[in-house]
Formats: sequence, C-alpha cells, structure tokens
Amino acid sequence: MKRFFYIIILLTWFQCGIAQQDLFFTQQQFSRGNINPAGVGNTGDVDLFLLGRVQWIGVDNAPHTVLCNATNYLPKIQSGIGLTLSHDALGIGHSSTEVKGEYSYQIDLHSNWILSMGLSAGFFIGCYNPNANTLDEEWERKEMDLPEYKERKLTPDFNIGVEMNSMNWTLGASCTHLQNDESTSYSSDRHFYAYAIRSFFLTEQWDLMASIAYMNRNKVHLADLGLIAFYNRLFWGGMSWRPDIVNKCNPSYLSFLLGFEYHIVRFGYVYECGAGSNSTLPNNTHEILLSFRIPKTRN
Repeated sequence: MKRFFYIIILLTWFQCGIAQQDLFFTQQQFSRGNINPAGVGNTGDVDLFLLGRVQWIGVDNAPHTVLCNATNYLPKIQSGIGLTLSHDALGIGHSSTEVKGEYSYQIDLHSNWILSMGLSAGFFIGCYNPNANTLDEEWERKEMDLPEYKERKLTPDFNIGVEMNSMNWTLGASCTHLQNDESTSYSSDRHFYAYAIRSFFLTEQWDLMASIAYMNRNKVHLADLGLIAFYNRLFWGGMSWRPDIVNKCNPSYLSFLLGFEYHIVRFGYVYECGAGSNSTLPNNTHEILLSFRIPKTRN
C-alpha cells in the first residue's frame, strides 16, 4: 500500500510539473462560458450550471473537478454577463482554482444569426501542499524533490472568444489563458478551442444534436465528436468520441450520456472510459451535471 501511494504521488507531481491542462468536459455544449466568454447570456434567461467530475472512485485523494457557471442576459445593452468558478484537485496535495468574470456583446447580423464577442478576466490560483503526502522517510521526499512548505501562486487570467448562433447552429472559437506562453506547476498556458453544434428537428417527439469540437494546447490536439438524441425535449441520451488526432487516435476517450430536463431543471450523467494503449484515463470516470434556467419576465 505504501508503494502504491508513492507511485500516485510521483505521477501526480510529474503531471502537474509538466502541464496544467484544461479539462475537456463531455457536457460542455450545455454551458460554454468557462472556455468561451462569448457563450454567456445566449439563452436570454438566468442560467446556473453546476458540473462535477471524479476519477478513480474509491481511491483517497483521487482527481476531481467542480465547475460552476452563472450567466444572465441584459437586453437593454445587448450583453451577456457571467461568473465562472472552478476547482480542480489534480491529485495528492495539488490543486488549482479559477475565478473569472465574463462579458459578451451581441450583434444582430441577420434575422437568423447573432454574433457574440466575449472577454473574461480573473485569477488562476495554483496550490501545492506537501503535507498531504503520506511519506515516512525523508529520502522519499528528497528523491521526488517535493517542496517543504505549502505553496500557492495567484496569476491573472484572461479568455477571449467569438460565437455565432442561429435557430439550429452554434459556431464558436476561443482562446483561454491568453497571456501565458508556457505552463508551470501553478499556471496553464494557452488553449485554443473551436466548435460547431447543429440541431436537427426529426419528428414531434425526436430531436438530434450533433457536435464537433477541437482543442489545442502546445503539442496536444484533441477532437470531440458527439451525437445526442432528445425525446419529447425531456430525456436525452448519446455518446461522444474524443481522439488524439496527432497520435493516430491513441489515446482516445469514449463517453456515454444520459439526462433529462423538466421545466427549469436539467440533470445529466456521463460515464467516460479510455481507449488505446496510451490511455491514462481510468475506466471509472464520471460526470454529473445539474443546471437551473430561471425564465425572466418579458415585457
């Protein structure tokens, strides 16, 4: 057991030392504010979005993430505003927290299209607590070159993006951590996103949503191909495939989605597993989504 914890600590410290990478959430199409500020306020209502992700269930100090997006639309100034909070526990003793305010301005290009331009600003807080490690021997700490005291670093953080919406299409592109040229143990470098979401009306009972997304960070290139079917606009189910498009789709990740929406409440669940010999994702990764859309009084 001691050797097991030693390996987990070493892997965690190694991964955090080489990169702080944004998580690519499977249910991101329902709320995109944390990767693209141009996506805030696009529903016209007050929207509260909560998402949790956990890996290695049953293992102490397993990686887990919590994300909260709150957005609103101000029609008098054609603007969306929002707040994003996220906390990512990367492993034993290592975590990061992001706090950002978001703003988007919307322009009616045509009767069927709206252009949104967005900016977010806030802080990225990286933290490492060596006291969380269960090491009995001093040589173990020296071998892994761990800090002796708790370290925390706060850095400013900025995102920019654009998004175009019509009745059936959503097209977007963005850049997160705009000001950072490189990643450290306490900050993340630039990420680039692009995505397209298309809705199809099939019958009175059935709708379909197809999505394709791309994320680039340094030498990492991930695609995401998703398909979700909606029944009576109450229940949905689907799957997505996320391959590494540089390394011949190895590794890649498969996600299976289920959810329902009733009045102002939306609930979703995702089971995700890794595929390919290079996959590092355990086969017990889970996402839980809970959101509330509060309709606003229209005059």
